[in-house]
Amino acid sequence: MIERELDLVNQALAAASQLTGLQFTAEQAASLEDVCIDQTITFHGQGGKVRYAVEVVSKLTNANLGPVAARVRNLSTAGLLIAPYVNRNLADKLKALNIPFLDAAGNLFINVPPHFIYVVGQKPPRESSITYGSAFNPMSLQVTFTLLCIPEHVSGTYRGIAKDSGVSLGTVAKTFNMLEQAGFIVDKGGRGRTLERKEELLRRWVTEYAERLRPKLLLGRFSPVEQFWRGTGGPTHLLSGEGAAALLTGHLKPTMQTFYLKNELKDFAISNRLRKDPQGTVECLKAFWRFDYPWEHAHMAPPLIIYADLLASGDPRNLETAEIIHERFLAPHFTR
Repeated sequence: MIERELDLVNQALAAASQLTGLQFTAEQAASLEDVCIDQTITFHGQGGKVRYAVEVVSKLTNANLGPVAARVRNLSTAGLLIAPYVNRNLADKLKALNIPFLDAAGNLFINVPPHFIYVVGQKPPRESSITYGSAFNPMSLQVTFTLLCIPEHVSGTYRGIAKDSGVSLGTVAKTFNMLEQAGFIVDKGGRGRTLERKEELLRRWVTEYAERLRPKLLLGRFSPVEQFWRGTGGPTHLLSGEGAAALLTGHLKPTMQTFYLKNELKDFAISNRLRKDPQGTVECLKAFWRFDYPWEHAHMAPPLIIYADLLASGDPRNLETAEIIHERFLAPHFTR
């Protein structure tokens, strides 16, 4: 955990202790199973001590709420979210998902019987030290996506990776340098490069994708002229999100149809008789990747995109289905 994250943890603990009169303490932790846990928080209540693994997020928004909640849920032990600030709307959503959290302003949610603590409405602190940026930018997220989808590409040429990712050679070089410094890419000399800690990288990617790249890909929302129209994927318009997940798992009834377009939006809208509607149930995004994902569902977006779209919705039913997608189509891919 880097210094600025430790500062945020300390500010959140101090605020929580001051507002509640209860004791929250932090300590360093070792890696547990396959999930790296740098810090734990101990809540000292009337029923004894409760220890949480800490998940620190630099910024919590509606866009990344789903991926962040999934990260907390998928820690190898009970997790607690710490963010610079959690507004009332986000706090209510976290409470509904039963995700415990603290922020630097003193807003918090702890549900450990006999304690139920829910503090909202505290004003955001003014200290700039709790506002963090991210090493990822939209272009580096495209490169990282290519590596997560096809890990063996990590030993390929920068030119090939740039072509598959739709970015420049310079972007590939900068992304590789960033991932190497973070320990996600390891150069093994004559044996080439390897992608390490893929699950951790995936969890980080889906969070940043929802916040930084996905909004830039959105081409628009539409409503079908035909009331019961249900689009299907094809070579130029790949099905994702709820529609793809429903076909893959049979676990939910989709209310939103999401497509990633390789061709022009106008052509897709006209051929399917779609009209512009900001509240429409058909969502169109630009397909940024330039490779064909090696799986049997060629009319669908890669499973990582389907997974990320489900998490980005923030809908609890979609979060459950997202983990089914992860278990069936992502986890086995990483262990091959």
